[in-house]
Amino acid sequence: MGSQPDTDDSPGKTVIVLGGGLAGLSAARCLIERGYHVILAEKRSFLGGRAFSFHDPQAGCEIDNGQHVFMGCCTYYLDFLRDLEVLDKTYMQSRLRAEVVLNGKSGVLSSAPGLGPFHLLPSFLLYPHLGPIDKIRVLYGLLRAKLTDRRKGRDGLESQTFAEWLRHHHQTDRAIKSFWSLIIVPTLNDDVHDVSANMALMVIQDGLLSRPVDATIGFARVGLTSLTGEPGQRFIEERGGELLLGRSVSRLRVEHGRCTGVELSDGSLLQADAYVSALPFDVLLQVLPEEVIEGSELSAAARLKSSPIVGIHLWYDRPIMDQDFVAFLDSPVQWVFNRSRIQNGNGQGGQYVCISLSGAWDYVDRPKEELRETFAREMERLFPRCRGAHIERSLIIKQPKATFRCLPGAADLRPSQSTSIQDLFLAGEWTDTGWPSTMEGAVRSGVFAADAVAADTR
Repeated sequence: MGSQPDTDDSPGKTVIVLGGGLAGLSAARCLIERGYHVILAEKRSFLGGRAFSFHDPQAGCEIDNGQHVFMGCCTYYLDFLRDLEVLDKTYMQSRLRAEVVLNGKSGVLSSAPGLGPFHLLPSFLLYPHLGPIDKIRVLYGLLRAKLTDRRKGRDGLESQTFAEWLRHHHQTDRAIKSFWSLIIVPTLNDDVHDVSANMALMVIQDGLLSRPVDATIGFARVGLTSLTGEPGQRFIEERGGELLLGRSVSRLRVEHGRCTGVELSDGSLLQADAYVSALPFDVLLQVLPEEVIEGSELSAAARLKSSPIVGIHLWYDRPIMDQDFVAFLDSPVQWVFNRSRIQNGNGQGGQYVCISLSGAWDYVDRPKEELRETFAREMERLFPRCRGAHIERSLIIKQPKATFRCLPGAADLRPSQSTSIQDLFLAGEWTDTGWPSTMEGAVRSGVFAADAVAADTR
């Protein structure tokens, strides 16, 4: 569960938080609850970072920059939503249910009560997209994943890809495509042949092989800015924190190994007792003096890589799907979300859907009109009701650097929340949280950064 901050760690001391994404909001929330005075600077006019939405007059609703989901195992994120008093604006499955389609045949992976970590077993035995031998292989792989101690075997797991681990444990191409990739691609935004076995096993262990509730899927019923950006702003302001919106960081001042101030884009200089950078790793490296980065733990972060996500938003003149979401194994369409039903609770009239493409290197550089035509045709193949429907509007949103990549060795490039620069602390999903690049990882990093500040300034 998320930590419960003290409320009197350091009254009167000021902490400047740089960046108003989920990591910065999480850090600000915990620091305020510990009694710090918080000043948060954000380059945009709104908060939320890479989890934001905007109002679209033509569509008449909020559009998320991408389809974000969370799971029951995202306990820090759920605590964050509770603190902002917005948990009721989300939906969480009572038990996992995910429909998966291959060659027109539908299968369902779902949890069964009373089976603990084996909650998927009944539905998996009926799963139509694997034959009996591959099912036995996958069950063996899941058992080995459950029994793997990632702490003891971290170095070996971090040095190999998940595909190598799967091959070593007798998984076939079909098993990888029809089961393992179904889980890893959307959660790590990358391919099983590229991600580290260490991080992939973390997803399998914490997401699938723990409590049934941990595998449930949730999503916001409102736009992401309404869910966390605006409530986060209210939380900070109502508790005496300050927000400096529309001002980016130009430079972090470091003198004699100590962070002494922050220069903002408007020419102002901010000074405080401590500084929490919740900036993306590439931005942080740009605002720190080069001589400070060289030889420090931060220099390794320059070797982190990014992975793209593409969201294809389509508005049909009639309903074309009944499910909340569905996954496809035989199509460039990976997951389709019924946004009309998710946001409005119904599918009446027309229908708004979002196609979410993870690890989208094949699509991020293509012209948007080409993507619209390609995926409109593909939707007609996958959903029979599309063939008589008209697309009234489309919107393509590309995120070239949506997440950092959990490549082998990437864990060693992620710094802790405390740094060798005195009074400078780090938040951000790219820091060492033990989690991949997710909303949960971002919120965890903010909590850990606040813990580090409190431990250092007592």
